[in-house]
Amino acid sequence: MIETLIVGSGFSALCSYLLLKESNLKILDCTRIKNETKLIRRDNLNINKFFSDNSISYGNFHYELNSKTKIHDRLISGGNTNIWGGFIDIKEVSENYIKILKEHSITFHNLDLDINGYKTNNSSIRQLRDKDNNILNSKKFLKNCISGYLYSFKVEKDKIVTQIFNEKENKFTFLNTKKIILAVGFPQLIDLLFRSGFLDGLKTLSMNEYNHRFILNFSKKLNNLNIGDCVIKYDLIRSIKHFLGYQNSLDKIKFPFPIYIDQFFANNKKFLELKLNCSLKKIIQPENNLKFGDSIHYCNLFIDNMNINDYLLNISKNIIGIGMPFLEQKKPGPISNDIMNDTYMKV
Repeated sequence: MIETLIVGSGFSALCSYLLLKESNLKILDCTRIKNETKLIRRDNLNINKFFSDNSISYGNFHYELNSKTKIHDRLISGGNTNIWGGFIDIKEVSENYIKILKEHSITFHNLDLDINGYKTNNSSIRQLRDKDNNILNSKKFLKNCISGYLYSFKVEKDKIVTQIFNEKENKFTFLNTKKIILAVGFPQLIDLLFRSGFLDGLKTLSMNEYNHRFILNFSKKLNNLNIGDCVIKYDLIRSIKHFLGYQNSLDKIKFPFPIYIDQFFANNKKFLELKLNCSLKKIIQPENNLKFGDSIHYCNLFIDNMNINDYLLNISKNIIGIGMPFLEQKKPGPISNDIMNDTYMKV
C-alpha cells in the first residue's frame, strides 16, 4: 500500500508532487482511454491547439451546453500546461513555495513588451518557464508516474481501494492507498464521483469565473481600466504563439508593427448553473444565453449548495481536491497562484 496517490498530471498535480515527492507516492497519469472503459466520447469538451498534444474527452456524462459556454477536459499528460501561458502572480505565493520551484530550475520571467512580447498592469505577474526557457509543462517534472485512469474508488476503514484502468496491460487493476489527491478538472471529477457511487439522482452544479475577453488594439498603453482589473498584453507574435499552443521561447523575435491583443480580466464575476441527471447521464445548461468558460479559470464548484471540499470531506478526510474546482479565485488574472496557495494549505 502506498501513502498517497495523486490523480492527474497537470499544474495542480505538480504543485502537490513538489511538496510530497520525498514520501511514498504515485502519480496516476492518463495518456489515453480504451473502449474497455465503456465511456462516451465528448467532442464538445475537447480543447486542443495546433502545437499541443491532441486530447479527447471521455466520461460518463453528455454535456448539453449553448454555443457560448465552454467546459474543457484535457485528459492527457500535462493537462492544461500543454496549452497555457504560464502566468502567475508571485505576490500571492509564499516565499517557501517560490524557493521550491527555483530549486527545480523553474524560473519567473518579468513581462516586458520589448524583451519577450508581454506587458501587464500588475507588476507582480511573471511567466513560469523551465531551464530551457520554455513555458512550464508539468509533465517534464513529474516522477513516480503510473500510466492509467482512475475509474472508481472505495473507502474502507484503513485504506482507499482504487480501481484503475491500466493502459499498458489493457485491463483493470487495483491499488490501495492511504490518501488520494484529486488533481483533476471539473468534468473528470463529476464522472469519478458518479462511478464511485457518490453522485446520484438530480443535482445542481454551480461555478464562477471572472469576466474575461480578448481585445485587439494598436497601442502599447494599458488604458480604461477599473480598480482591480487585470490585463496581459501580447504583441502579435506572442498572441499567435499562444493561440497555436507553441511553448518554446520566441524572445529573440521582434514584431515591428503596433498590433496587440489584450487579455482582459474584469473585477466582476459571472456564475454558471448546470443541472445533472444521473439516470439520463446528462449535464444540461438551463440558461441559453450565458457566455462562460473562455478563460478556463472557472472554479469554486458547489453540488446542491455544498462546497466541493465539504462534499469530499463527507466521503473521507483522506480524499483531498486540488485545482480549480476546489478553490475560489481571489482576484482576476492568473489562477495558478491560487492553486499553489490552496495546495500549500491542504497538502
